[in-house]
Amino acid sequence: MKRDQVGFTLIELLITTVVLAILIAMAAPSFQTMILNSHSEAVGESLVNAIQVTKTEAVKRGRRVSLCAANNAGNACANDWTNGWIIFVDEAATDEAAAPVVGDVLRHTSDFDDATQITATNNGATNFVRFTSTGQLGRIGGPANTASVVVNSFVEGCQGPRQRDITVGVAGMIDVEEVDCSGTSP
Repeated sequence: MKRDQVGFTLIELLITTVVLAILIAMAAPSFQTMILNSHSEAVGESLVNAIQVTKTEAVKRGRRVSLCAANNAGNACANDWTNGWIIFVDEAATDEAAAPVVGDVLRHTSDFDDATQITATNNGATNFVRFTSTGQLGRIGGPANTASVVVNSFVEGCQGPRQRDITVGVAGMIDVEEVDCSGTSP
């Protein structure tokens, strides 16, 4: 009685392994881009959420609450948004104060990688966004400065409409625009 052999020969196994390795090598770059795109979207959405929470906390508490770029310890404001941000009760003397005064820290977000790019502008670079007790944007630097705050975020290497331009108007309205990643700082 003759028995049939079941299984792969060594040659078949090697050819299958080589074909699989080639397919993985072809898919890896687009998988990396997919990861960067997803990360860029997540950073942008996290920042939008932080701005919304800041505004909500200001109205809920009936006092100034600000969001700022955090220092490494997460207990004071800094100039580098890639260290993360903090949401805090702003103890500044007025809504127009040029710099925030960190009171109680309500939230701290950190751990962004070096490829993350975040900038905020309000007639020039700024490191914080302030909301008043009525949910309006605090006028940074005085009543004459009524321009909105624009926050841009993306991850270097992303492709397509993955960058987020977040505009906070004087009335506190938040507008999010999906912008094509250009690979350069916003």
